[in-house]
Amino acid sequence: MTDKEQQEDELLALTSIYDETVLSVSDDTEEPGGQFLVSSHIPENFSIKSLSKDNKIEEHVVKNLPPISLNFQLPKDYPSVTPPQFTLSCKWLNRKQLTKLCLRLDEIWEEYKPCVVVFLWTSFLQDESYEFLGLSDTLDLTTPQSIERKQSTEKYDPRAIQDIASQNRLLATLIDYDKQVIQMEFDRSLFECKVCFCDRTGSQCINFYECDHVYCKECMKEYFTVQIGEGNVNGLYCPEDKCESQAHQSQVKELVPPELYAKYDKLLLQTGLDTMLDIAYCPRPSCQQPVIMDKEMSMASCASCCFVFCTLCKLSYHGLSPCRIKAEGLRKLKDEWLDGDEATRKLLEKKYGKAAIQQAVEESFSNEWLDSFAKKCPHCGAQIQKIDGCNKMTCMKCRAHFCWICNGFLAKANPYSHFSEMGSKCFNRLFEGVDMGDDDDDWDQWM
Repeated sequence: MTDKEQQEDELLALTSIYDETVLSVSDDTEEPGGQFLVSSHIPENFSIKSLSKDNKIEEHVVKNLPPISLNFQLPKDYPSVTPPQFTLSCKWLNRKQLTKLCLRLDEIWEEYKPCVVVFLWTSFLQDESYEFLGLSDTLDLTTPQSIERKQSTEKYDPRAIQDIASQNRLLATLIDYDKQVIQMEFDRSLFECKVCFCDRTGSQCINFYECDHVYCKECMKEYFTVQIGEGNVNGLYCPEDKCESQAHQSQVKELVPPELYAKYDKLLLQTGLDTMLDIAYCPRPSCQQPVIMDKEMSMASCASCCFVFCTLCKLSYHGLSPCRIKAEGLRKLKDEWLDGDEATRKLLEKKYGKAAIQQAVEESFSNEWLDSFAKKCPHCGAQIQKIDGCNKMTCMKCRAHFCWICNGFLAKANPYSHFSEMGSKCFNRLFEGVDMGDDDDDWDQWM
């Protein structure tokens, strides 16, 4: 068989063994290759040790760690002469460990050439890499190793890439990844709804956050609709007997129609208004006289200047129409709440209600966060957060690779080549824009 035929057979065999969440193959017939994501089989009760802000050791138990990424490209004379070109990248393995894995892949090629070896590489990385590196059931992030790194003259393999720019960002990255995988596993798992007793996948269900009881979305949609229709917005409890967990607003918003959610939101706001004081002050600067409020109508009429105003927004009374709070108003209310002392917060709760304050804080933070930290995937449009790491991004939804700097697509076979192409505006900018913090010396070990 020719080299090209062997390459085609190998890639066909790999795609038949691994699904698209693990293996993605390039469509380029001239330079075939792909990416293989190795999820390590970590021990049960695997923990991460870290230092808190007051230098106390903390342990965080996780079930999943980010994968080791093998990006490979098949030369035209592979496997008869040349081995596959590759890079190994990972967030939680340091460059010394990744270099050790690179050398082992080279040894496997020397043992089996001129046979195809990509499957042997993926099998080794998936089944033997954890034991090969001598890893334990704990990842220790508490001990800086900058002194050892400075004294060492060891050189690391250029194919070994630490895919995170600063060690002090690593803990948050690992915990966030674990949560994402747990949610994905929930979406794929099968549950029996305790209302209709039908089996549904997690993506068709919701779980109440405080108790983790799971019900299908169809049943909860009907349940929420009835409760909101009856005005019982504070009664959206878990249907489990004697369980007092309540549905989160985001879960209600996901299931009910927009007009019904608007009613729900308005009723929550009205419920908050019921906790206000019986006395308000006329908002006119020239008056400021105390006024008795009408709680049912959310209005007050000043006996001194005859100004009728809304007790929520302090503007002219607008009947049953909802108050108009612009984005600036939401930010102002959020800032007053976050910066205020206990007395100020109690006053805001009495004036606006907890529901309105919560909405102001959530919406303001959401808008600020999206403007500052998220970009849309150029392929599917999903909002992407860059927690840390290099400027090579992978969309969790469609698995597309793109550059964080220019938002351009990256080749599946070797996405890092985009940052090493002379003349490209992204040349040598793999880690540009990452705040290294104050731990540059400690990070030397990892780079």
